[in-house]
Amino acid sequence: MRGFLMRFVSVAGVFFALSLLVGSFDWPGQQCLAATTGGAKKSAPVPVEPTPSHFPNRAVAPCDWTPLMLLPVSSPRLFRGSDGLYNLVYEVQMLNYNAAASKVLSFEVLDQNGHVIKAYTPAELKKNTLNLKDAKAAKKDDKGNILPAGGSGIVWINLEFKDKESAPKELLHKVVVETDFAGKTRRFENAHQRVRVDEKSPVVIGPPLKGGRWYAAGGYAGDFGHRRALFPLGNRLVAAQRYAIDWLLMTDDDHVFTGSGKECSQYPGYGKPLIAVADGTVVGVVDKFPDQIPNHATGDQLAFYPGGNSVVIDIGNGNFAFYAHMKPGSVKVKEGQKVKRGEVIGLLGSSGNSTAPHLHFHVMDGPSILGSQGVPYVFDSFSVKGTANEAATEKAMEKDGVAPVVKSKFDGKHSDELPRESMLIVFPE
Repeated sequence: MRGFLMRFVSVAGVFFALSLLVGSFDWPGQQCLAATTGGAKKSAPVPVEPTPSHFPNRAVAPCDWTPLMLLPVSSPRLFRGSDGLYNLVYEVQMLNYNAAASKVLSFEVLDQNGHVIKAYTPAELKKNTLNLKDAKAAKKDDKGNILPAGGSGIVWINLEFKDKESAPKELLHKVVVETDFAGKTRRFENAHQRVRVDEKSPVVIGPPLKGGRWYAAGGYAGDFGHRRALFPLGNRLVAAQRYAIDWLLMTDDDHVFTGSGKECSQYPGYGKPLIAVADGTVVGVVDKFPDQIPNHATGDQLAFYPGGNSVVIDIGNGNFAFYAHMKPGSVKVKEGQKVKRGEVIGLLGSSGNSTAPHLHFHVMDGPSILGSQGVPYVFDSFSVKGTANEAATEKAMEKDGVAPVVKSKFDGKHSDELPRESMLIVFPE
């Protein structure tokens, strides 16, 4: 839902500092990075420059220049979604370490045997890439796939497989770019970046809520919101919310609020109990912020305490469960307290960076709510009871509050899966 937890700043603004040039290095026949921001010259197609892999004797091979570098952000872990598909969700950073713009011609993901898993068309690459270039450097005809000198971008990668056996153990990324280099327009292939798939299983937990028809918003398969909330924190790129879900309760007649929707009490989820998803130890409690007025969130908490009143629970094995936007004065636990699965820890509210009462929940590999990496988790038991288009439901939040709920082919009982966004979920009472 628009304005929920991590939409508190412009994505372009968040990454502005990252798009600055990263130092100077004199390429052969070129000036330093900071000197040139012009794009590649238009020319007839040119062959990809030879690399050491083309030569039996690497001692006599040409230099393996990779002006567009591929850098890892995280290692993905396989998990099953509520649509029955197995998923690998992660990001790759592109860095144009060159004194001229680089045009990305192709981007492919391959398995450990060199078989192509996903080949992005220019349109798909544009949709799935956050290009951090300055708007003034953009070209109207570049389809969004030109990185300026020193520019950077993030490729959001979601891979889906019908079963566990189809998923690879290692991922290879290959990009082909065209750029001005050593006096000519040339094409380069970079196929060095490999990522091993983390062999850990997803974290199996119980529900954070009871019963309901809880609408899952902003999930792992989306192309905005939580899925794209990759931030520079602690001198590294982290996505604590990679698998986060905003849980919004709907009435039996598909309303997300009743009345005018201008008061928190008009939302059916407001004040509902939040429960521990596993046995654990409370390591963080915040309970000092008022509820926000629906669709009128204000205050410093938006940026510095976006979770508002919140609880972090260490659930063991390096995993931490995060509950955000709790009702003021409702937190029932304190730091250091042991909790049992199913124990009520507080009530659902709308504090922090929240446009309406809901629970923001995710699991991460550390106690920092944004400075940790999100890890995949699955609920051991739930049911699907319909689906509602996310964009249309968001509009309903601004109008009459009636969501366009329809039956889903995935309706019924589920286990050990992570709900996909837009589904309505019923948890055990």
